[in-house]
Amino acid sequence: MLSVGWRRAVCCVRAGSCISVSPRKWHRGIKDWTGSAPLEEVVRTRRQQAQRTLLVEVAGASSAAELCRVCGQHGRVQALFHYTLPPRGHVKPREMILIEYSEATEAQEALKYASHAPSKDCPPSHSPMMWLSAGRGTTTPKKSDPTPPVTLTPVITQEEVLQRLSQCSSISDQIQTLHDTQRLTELGWRLRFFTCRQVESSLSGLFPCAVVLPFGSSVNSFGHRDSDLDMTLELAGDGTTQGGSGRLVFQGKHSSTAANPRLTLQRRMEVIAELIDHFLPGCSQVQRILNARVPIIKYKQQLTAIDCDLTMSNRSGYHMSRMLHLYGSSDSRVVPLVGAVRRWARCRGITSPHAGRWITNFSLTMMVLTYLMNTSPPVLLPLTALQVMPGVDEETGEPVFRVPSESATTAAATAARNTESLESLLRGFFEFFDKFNFRERGMSIVTGRNFVKPVHCALYIQNPLDRDLNVSRNVTLEEVERLKTEVTHARYVMEAEAQESDSTGGVSEGLWGAQRLWWRSSSAAQRHIDTVIDWRAVFHSGENSKGKELPNLVSKLKQKAQQRKNQTPRYTRKGKIL
Repeated sequence: MLSVGWRRAVCCVRAGSCISVSPRKWHRGIKDWTGSAPLEEVVRTRRQQAQRTLLVEVAGASSAAELCRVCGQHGRVQALFHYTLPPRGHVKPREMILIEYSEATEAQEALKYASHAPSKDCPPSHSPMMWLSAGRGTTTPKKSDPTPPVTLTPVITQEEVLQRLSQCSSISDQIQTLHDTQRLTELGWRLRFFTCRQVESSLSGLFPCAVVLPFGSSVNSFGHRDSDLDMTLELAGDGTTQGGSGRLVFQGKHSSTAANPRLTLQRRMEVIAELIDHFLPGCSQVQRILNARVPIIKYKQQLTAIDCDLTMSNRSGYHMSRMLHLYGSSDSRVVPLVGAVRRWARCRGITSPHAGRWITNFSLTMMVLTYLMNTSPPVLLPLTALQVMPGVDEETGEPVFRVPSESATTAAATAARNTESLESLLRGFFEFFDKFNFRERGMSIVTGRNFVKPVHCALYIQNPLDRDLNVSRNVTLEEVERLKTEVTHARYVMEAEAQESDSTGGVSEGLWGAQRLWWRSSSAAQRHIDTVIDWRAVFHSGENSKGKELPNLVSKLKQKAQQRKNQTPRYTRKGKIL
């Protein structure tokens, strides 16, 4: 499988060709990401990896040998990863090398001998982010270990992705190819955990137990190369770090606003935001969104090219990631199918990168998981069948998941009984929700079934962690109607594609298969302006298509619209239309 590039929409990383072994074999003692390794093990191993890592700015990839000689004075260099940051404004492209030692103590030893650049405007700071100066000090290595090969991660452009999709032999191959070209690379994984490490190490002097844990798409197996990095900061640690046992006890400072925990959290996050904004290398565009339900600090880490969202004392997101990781690792079809649905929703204007009244990627993921629990035979089991039960953290009082060790084995065994292709599952997703009664029914991955909505809302998806909450309560009726319209459209597009494939006996030239679902038309690109359906995608009358109208499609769409128009209004006990 070809290793693919990792790039952001704004600040992308470009590099040359790959010269390394498979990225999955670089990390020590960690199982395959598509396997059944528990999330705790994955995070623990990656965090240890980040503690052995330094990020160094160099003149170019040719400086790797010199950097290895310099760093070799302090320990054995185990891996080198090179990438290039694109020009930004007046700043020229910057060449970066991520260097990993064999032990964390060796990385700390290298930091002890690092020097500070003389500058009145830049106070000296201790950080794992550095740059290699020219010809300063000795470069004689202490050991004669061979220089490890430099891993260069290639970037696949959008044009190359479209070309690969057009060359696929089936829709299932297209879905898998999209996943392979969008998934996080080894460099992407390392940079995300290293970014967490920067915040953690900057606070270690005052808070030696502080832990920064990633959650969300960076660790739940559903992430891609453009994913943001969600982090939660725990100043008291994760419970694994213990102090000494002597009689001397550190003094501490109690908060003056302890009676108001939310105000205390906001004040502490304000201080952390100031630290990130003024002192941490590479951090810019810091935004303080402290009045949100979950206060966050948003910023860009320019040296790793990652958009970051930092919260404090928010372990619920991490526990939700544990649940998603369990499902994502249970079967190789789950993550590609979710990626295909997310791509379709983004291209059709159903989701938005901005917060608001729109359906989120998390809600879409819950919808896909619900559908996979209702196939015959089911691909996934509900949480109750896996005996994944909610609990309460004894220290924080926050809800947590209790995941039995045998849940992963049970989930994998269940998925193996279903042999449907990705194409069949994607078509089934649209058929399932084209018939779903969004007006009256909600859905849940806890039981895997739909149920009568307990409250008045446009879309109800039960929160699997706090089961009295609705994860999609922000979605408006207008957006649900948009979703229903686009689901119907996608279903007919796939039916038309199947009919055309049968009639031609092969693959059409130009856009075909799932590409017609992922094609962003000019009308759909105008987000939230209208709900125009792109009829060219239905009739294939574009520049690269045959222009044959398929019988009965117009009557099907008109009949569907008339049925919805003639539906009898339903009322709640309060008299409101559902």
